[in-house]
Amino acid sequence: ADDTTSGASTAEVDATKETPAPVTQNDLVMTTITLDTVNSLLFAPVINSGALSAEQISCLESRDKDLGKAEVDRFYKSQFTDAELQELDDFYTSEVGKKLITFGNEQLRVMNGEEIATPLADPTPEEMTEIQTFMESPLGVKYMKINNAEGEGSAMEVLNVPIEAEFKRCNVDLDGPQ
Repeated sequence: ADDTTSGASTAEVDATKETPAPVTQNDLVMTTITLDTVNSLLFAPVINSGALSAEQISCLESRDKDLGKAEVDRFYKSQFTDAELQELDDFYTSEVGKKLITFGNEQLRVMNGEEIATPLADPTPEEMTEIQTFMESPLGVKYMKINNAEGEGSAMEVLNVPIEAEFKRCNVDLDGPQ
């Protein structure tokens, strides 16, 4: 049967049944951002802390870089409609969105005591306007709330399980002196 004739109606039907989309189409920018943050703010500082043995370091470095991807994808898909996810993707893959991510990660690294050799230039007034418009949109507000949440119902909570399993696999005890 030729599917192209029914257009919109099949999309609506698809949303209700769990058919995995092709992986390339399915890389949620939100998930990538979340995992990047975890890699640069959680794994990197631990690996570089000087507190680990060579074995622990190579164990953590050999981890699956997509650790938690499936869980985070599922989380975002449970929180946002396909249209919202598309809108988030569009924003965060735009020049301004990419800059915002880089800028945000840089701020977090600075908070972690890292020195940034060549800090990113502040967003231009035009870019700031675009960023603010997004942040103040209902979708932006919803995303920020979910993204900044900690504990139950947050993306970070979803990631705790695979992350903790990974530290356990490498015999890294994070509950020790920090």
